[in-house]
Amino acid sequence: MPQPAAGPGTACSTADPPASAANRPVLEIRRPRPEDVAALALLLAEMQRHYNDPVTDAMAERAARLACRPAPPADSFEPRSLIALDPDGRVCGSIVLNVTFPASRLSRSLYVRDLYVAAAARRRGVARGLLRAAARLTLAEGFSALDWTMDSANAPARIMYEGAGAQTVSRVYFRLAGDRLQAAAA
Repeated sequence: MPQPAAGPGTACSTADPPASAANRPVLEIRRPRPEDVAALALLLAEMQRHYNDPVTDAMAERAARLACRPAPPADSFEPRSLIALDPDGRVCGSIVLNVTFPASRLSRSLYVRDLYVAAAARRRGVARGLLRAAARLTLAEGFSALDWTMDSANAPARIMYEGAGAQTVSRVYFRLAGDRLQAAAA
């Protein structure tokens, strides 16, 4: 996949200096559009490398194309995506929200599947902005709650989430994948 030139719609540059808390840039947070595919693919590839699970450029582009489809109707079960753009119009973060059903009182809720901020844009309020936008989308589309899990060792994320008003819920998280998924399906 070709690397886009710097400018609107590109991923955050690692050369960006960190902003002080008093001088944080104003972010634009919105649903991704077809013209965001290349920049979002770069961000998704960075995310996968961050989680030590790199993907090919084609895989990142395919995922970005899915995220950049038109917004689904409010009553659908399709995932929702939002992106953050820095003041120069560069994609610097994303959040993917899956619909869960049934939730409390047989309602639908949203589940944060992934919230990722480019390394060059961390500690600038991007994650908190994405979370606020996800909360607004949750209310606007009539969902009952916004839920997520996190790596228990990620102390900075926990501080940010609790600072945003989130409460921890006592749950155990399970996964079937790989050989264990094959065995369970046998």
